[in-house]
Amino acid sequence: MSNAYAVHLVTRVKADVTGVTRRVDVWLRRSQASGTLVPMGNFWRRKNARTDGGAVVSDRDSTKADMKQLREFTASRKGVEAFVEPKTSVTQTTMLLVASDGESTRRRVSSPEAAAALAKKLGIPCYDTNRVGYPQRMRDYNVRTSQSQRTATAANRDKAAHSPKAKSPKEMAALMTLESIAGADPLPDNPGKDDVERLWKRARAAAHPDRRAGDRSQWDRVEESARALGLVEN
Repeated sequence: MSNAYAVHLVTRVKADVTGVTRRVDVWLRRSQASGTLVPMGNFWRRKNARTDGGAVVSDRDSTKADMKQLREFTASRKGVEAFVEPKTSVTQTTMLLVASDGESTRRRVSSPEAAAALAKKLGIPCYDTNRVGYPQRMRDYNVRTSQSQRTATAANRDKAAHSPKAKSPKEMAALMTLESIAGADPLPDNPGKDDVERLWKRARAAAHPDRRAGDRSQWDRVEESARALGLVEN
């Protein structure tokens, strides 16, 4: 192979977003145009990270967004403590922050050392979950949140069950007929059964044949509308 196409493996020291330095291997080739070494581009492939047992783990390291979230959580909550979760067979090292009320957030970090350095910078204590486990207040908070969500879901289901159903075009036409005959203001969208029954009674009173010299035309329209609305049996 000529020198023009020779490749070189270079080990560089790179600092991540937490300030911790790591060694990174980079493949370089010599540019024919400039004669300088440039990255290999498509020839450079990053291998999947693996545990000691050989299992593939996620290769996404911590980002600036992760660090920003950890800093903002610490600044906006009281009594925050950090708990480092070591790398497992499926995840990178993570940093768990738990506030005094048990609220928590979890973000990835490049290493346990990076987590400890960030905790020191934020002025909060830092623990290893393999040694101290997880705080009880976080479990209590999760239980409270879960119960609140179940209560809210049940309330929404109950509200939906008791809410009036949307009227069909035929039912809306029947309501407009009753409103016109009764001389009443339009009912709100999806009116309740009590409102519809009151409107029907007003329309019946206004359309009664005794008030119209025996004319039953309006009365028949009212009864037809009532049947369309399910107020009387067909």
